[in-house]
Amino acid sequence: SGTQQLEMNFLSEATGEPRYGAKAGKFYKTIQSTPSVDGLWPNCWEAGQGKITMGADGDSFYEYLIKVWLQTGKKDKRLWDMYNRAVDGLEKHLVSQHKSNTFLHEVRVSGGKITAVEHSMEHLSCFVPGWLALGVAHQTSKDRADRHTKLAADVAETCWQMYRWQPTGIAPERVKHRELDLSKTDTKEYILRPEAVEGWWYMFELTGNQKYREWGWQVFLAFEKHLKVEHGYASLQDVAKLSGPKIDSCLLYTSPSPRDS
Repeated sequence: SGTQQLEMNFLSEATGEPRYGAKAGKFYKTIQSTPSVDGLWPNCWEAGQGKITMGADGDSFYEYLIKVWLQTGKKDKRLWDMYNRAVDGLEKHLVSQHKSNTFLHEVRVSGGKITAVEHSMEHLSCFVPGWLALGVAHQTSKDRADRHTKLAADVAETCWQMYRWQPTGIAPERVKHRELDLSKTDTKEYILRPEAVEGWWYMFELTGNQKYREWGWQVFLAFEKHLKVEHGYASLQDVAKLSGPKIDSCLLYTSPSPRDS
């Protein structure tokens, strides 16, 4: 969800047929008619149970609230309100501090109530800094804008630490129990996720701080060193091993480097 709404809106714009965007947009009305947990919905939202996460099974829904709002000319106040309520819910239920780092975790929901917290931060959730930065310029409340900017910077820093702590300089698919050395993480693969670098790009655009560009450059160098293969970039089975095996999978498409052209 979310990506389809963006695509259907564009299809309506390209064809002049409003029915595509109108039908896809009904999804948001349906979601709003079901109870949320402070603006957050579990992945099994119809049953009022499941997992609330900014990782897999949740990221696209939240990410595209503001993108669809922007795409449609900022006219749908419902989407803007859903976006801000989701951020409020994130701040209240999905953020924790550990060893000076700001982590995002997941919660389990049953009967509309949170029943468990799972300290697992997925690389997918590193879209959050960009998600917050994208909305800052449109906030009318300075307090909210400042709060979102700080949270975006804090999460962006943690996403960088996920890379910096690894011998390969490449982040894992997830960090469990908030230990960046992966001592409590049993799955250490990297499958060419772009979210962290994308988030740093947004943060550079928002703040002008060159460190975000430097982080992106360091990740690119790590890609060149550990992931580059003859016809592209491979995934990595274990980011904690300097000579670990690669995975024959390329989920990220990049343009050729200058020396290849």
